[in-house]
Amino acid sequence: MAGEEDLFRALNGAGSNPALDAVALALDVSAAVYVIVLWALHLWFVKRRALAYDFLLALLVTVVVTEVLKFAIGRPRPEDAYVNVNILKPALFPDLTDPAFPSGHTSRAFVFASVVGLHERKWLAGLLPYAVLVGLARVYEGAHYPSDILGGAVVGIAIGIVVWRADGWPWYARLRQRLIGRWLSPPAGGGSGSS
Repeated sequence: MAGEEDLFRALNGAGSNPALDAVALALDVSAAVYVIVLWALHLWFVKRRALAYDFLLALLVTVVVTEVLKFAIGRPRPEDAYVNVNILKPALFPDLTDPAFPSGHTSRAFVFASVVGLHERKWLAGLLPYAVLVGLARVYEGAHYPSDILGGAVVGIAIGIVVWRADGWPWYARLRQRLIGRWLSPPAGGGSGSS
């Protein structure tokens, strides 16, 4: 991609500002699979179970599609292609060994923003900037090229829209009802048990 190295260099500032480093690391961790799943659990426990199901389904599809694309395309990480890349990564995370394109963190952030934001429009204005910042943080940290971020955004948004639209498909509603229906409705007799 023409000009990508220049854009990468302009955004890759890891280690140059402690405050930005902290923000980038927080955004990085927030889009890790095991952390983003906590949002689905939150939705489940606040009785937004259909939305939690939709998000988990979309997240699963996103992770699979992203990983298949990564290994099919096989793009090396910036630190393997450029010299003098500033690298910043959370201490608890393993070294990056999978290919770069598309960005998994970005695809997860965008699928979260699109599924939850399209179901709850009032949240969309906050979730989309969050997803964009996750992507920018990944370039800042030296983990991805800008085009990896664009690819991750496209994957996450596309899958999010498909799952959101699936709410209107009768077969999908029946499948969701069959899989999690007993948790979607209050118990018979209007008891105070958990739903």
